[in-house]
Amino acid sequence: MKIRSNGVIKLAFNGKSRNTSLYTYNLQKETQEQLLQKLREKIVDFFSFYSEFNNKTPIKNFEAYSADFMCTNGCKLDMMSTKVSVVGVVYPGPVVKAMLQEEGKKFGIDIEVNFN
Repeated sequence: MKIRSNGVIKLAFNGKSRNTSLYTYNLQKETQEQLLQKLREKIVDFFSFYSEFNNKTPIKNFEAYSADFMCTNGCKLDMMSTKVSVVGVVYPGPVVKAMLQEEGKKFGIDIEVNFN
């Protein structure tokens, strides 16, 4: 499988997301820095919302995924149920983890995410 050059990325934190937790990407026109800035903005948006909760559980599961993948050998993908992680494809796992921890600290949210 191969990621398409442009599409949509959706984020989920402990299985929860907001309507604002998705964004478009264009790998041909955006730099890695621009893509990371978009990711940071969406993490900050969710953490700002989540920080208002009284009973915040630590973030143990973070997903950044897209359905915008294609088979390189001609297979068919069900676009309605396809959900492939972009961590390790668009974003390096260690960078995502560091970003989550950095922003979590600012908002008082414990981060216990591990990427294998």
